[in-house]
Amino acid sequence: MMLHKRIISLALALLLSLGLTACGQQDSAPEETDPDTVTQPATPEDVPQTPDSEDTSLTKLRETLANGGHLCGIAFLGTLPDGNPAKLSSLMQSNGYLEAYPFLADLGQDQIVAYEGSEVYCVVPRDREADLTVQEFISNEANHYQGEVGKTLYHSDQGRPVVLIGNVSDIIPNTQVTLIGSDGQKMVYTPSLSLCDGTVDLPVSPSVYDFSRYQPAEATPTDTEFLGTWQADGATLTFSADETMTFQPNSSAQLMTGTFYVISSSTQYPDGSVLFEMTTGDSGDDFWGVFTISRSGNSLTVTNVSGDLLSGSQTATFTLVG
Repeated sequence: MMLHKRIISLALALLLSLGLTACGQQDSAPEETDPDTVTQPATPEDVPQTPDSEDTSLTKLRETLANGGHLCGIAFLGTLPDGNPAKLSSLMQSNGYLEAYPFLADLGQDQIVAYEGSEVYCVVPRDREADLTVQEFISNEANHYQGEVGKTLYHSDQGRPVVLIGNVSDIIPNTQVTLIGSDGQKMVYTPSLSLCDGTVDLPVSPSVYDFSRYQPAEATPTDTEFLGTWQADGATLTFSADETMTFQPNSSAQLMTGTFYVISSSTQYPDGSVLFEMTTGDSGDDFWGVFTISRSGNSLTVTNVSGDLLSGSQTATFTLVG
């Protein structure tokens, strides 16, 4: 009987020992967790992104724009032979832009908008959140040279600087920039050069900062020998000292009024040629053309180079009145 009780006691002790061991293993094992509650390692998409750092020269230029109340800055970088973007870096280097504005060396290929032409401009929005769009600007006989936009060449809402290559003609620009600042201020602008002095022709509004590095050049004297009133076959042509002009093809035709500019810097037209820009009061028909003007005594010869013809002929000869 005693033996039977001891056997039972030993069996109970063995069972107790096994139970304690099992409990110990269970306590040391990792707890099971819900897979949906496990924190996964952060991926690059999950990590909060900070704005890309920009070159100091770009930051300083933006500060200049903000302090001066300018919506953007624009620079004429030079003329690119054949409009070849592969030669852009050497052009900017030779004209001192890479040294003055190192950020230009870091522009991506998508920030270089190469269209038809060889004039090179850089547009820098003041705001990093600015919306900038570049489109074709089409001006031809089909739209009576009034101009209309075509396809979109570039768009960004991150205020990135862009380089524009375009303008086949000195008179008719072929790209249009639409810029909307973070405050809603808007600019619609066609970059081009003034035929008077070769500087960037800036819009009247909003304010735009010209950060071009113009090369020193000798001043070209303006020929004013053609000032006065001239007549030929019933037509009257008048040039005034304030660079305004009038033209009346005949006594029954509407008087056209406008301005003239002596071209002193052009890649297409000879220095000394004259741009006529006129309109009629009622119909609003526009007239523009480039002419060479030569005077011999009281005789004035006006020859069309480009644009509309004066009196419907390539060359017209006028006589001084008075």
